[in-house]
Amino acid sequence: MDAPISSPTTTQKHASTTGGSTTSSQSFVPPPPPPVQAKRPSTDAFIQDLNLVAEAAKRAQMAVLMRDMEGIALS
Repeated sequence: MDAPISSPTTTQKHASTTGGSTTSSQSFVPPPPPPVQAKRPSTDAFIQDLNLVAEAAKRAQMAVLMRDMEGIALS
């Protein structure tokens, strides 16, 4: 009952060192190069952050409201 217990890792090591029967008929095809990206405008990084866009929209809305309300006088 003292027989060695072979685990999958020792079996793989043994197969790789003895030239196991794992032959591959597929040839290696290198992956295509990544597409060349055009230079993006510097504002794209800010547009992607929706919090900054929301803040800018609120500020613009308040600016228009203040511009429109400054001519109104209460009597």
